[in-house]
Amino acid sequence: MSDEPAEDVLERRVGGEYATLRVYLFLLKVGVASVRDVYRGAGLSSPSLALHHLEKLEELKLVRKDENGVYHVIARKFGVIRFFHKTGRWLLPRSFFYMILYAAIAVTSAFLLSSGMRDVAIIISAIGFTTSLIDTVLFLRLID
Repeated sequence: MSDEPAEDVLERRVGGEYATLRVYLFLLKVGVASVRDVYRGAGLSSPSLALHHLEKLEELKLVRKDENGVYHVIARKFGVIRFFHKTGRWLLPRSFFYMILYAAIAVTSAFLLSSGMRDVAIIISAIGFTTSLIDTVLFLRLID
């Protein structure tokens, strides 16, 4: 049996607490950080509060502390985080990629389809693009 906490435990103990989730999201973006880095980067009120959340994440096996006291993130997908993809230092919602897909369909349709089909494809793509844009903005607001 695995020592890792189940997804529902992670969702309850991390996703249910905004400050802990904020610390984990910060670590997902930077990968490695000290207590002071987390205190500043996650916008917490004190280094001791940052340490509290880091110890909680370490207990849940979401971070690993090295011999120098630096914390390394262990990426896991749970709760709202499962709707995001990490690309470099960015956490992008899945809906962002759908938005790009709909834009590409609209542009391609404008050049390759006949007049009647082009209009339908562009309208459907515009609806998809707009809903994906709204979802992307809402998801980004959720984690910032």
